[in-house]
Amino acid sequence: MKNIYNLLIIAGTGRNTGKTTLACSIIKKFSQNNQVVGLKISPHFHGGTDSLNTIIADDNFNIYEETSITSRKDSSLMLKAGAAKVFYIEVLDEYLKTAFEQFMNIIPEKHPIICESPALRNYIQPGTFFIVDNENNKNKKAKILKWKKAADKWIDIGKEDINSIFENLMIENNKWKYQS
Repeated sequence: MKNIYNLLIIAGTGRNTGKTTLACSIIKKFSQNNQVVGLKISPHFHGGTDSLNTIIADDNFNIYEETSITSRKDSSLMLKAGAAKVFYIEVLDEYLKTAFEQFMNIIPEKHPIICESPALRNYIQPGTFFIVDNENNKNKKAKILKWKKAADKWIDIGKEDINSIFENLMIENNKWKYQS
């Protein structure tokens, strides 16, 4: 497993648990003094939109750069929150490692990255790893629950103030650190 300490991964126990809300809050807080790069990874292929600039188009994955702050897409919300750049990757899990390596060749070296992707945790040891849950989520993904002990923080959006994590989250020498 490769260590990438300038990476913060956010996984969720399901859909609509608050992953993007958390990512945008972190971007808003830390982009004031850092050039934070946002990344959204999805196993679903929706194809590009007018606001997505195609960087790599491949049979197995696509990498786009978000250019708009006006759409309701997660990548657009990250850009609107203050990320220096935001990328969106469509990729099947078996090609995720290759797609992520290509992404790492595109971005400026050592920039703090905040990424929504539970599957990436299978290949990468990030500087910080959060799992987001929501008390309304009754169908928790079993593959996420196996990572519970590896998470730096389990965040229950329905019960916890997102801003409380900022007391222990920091970027030090472009590396994400969470001290509980």
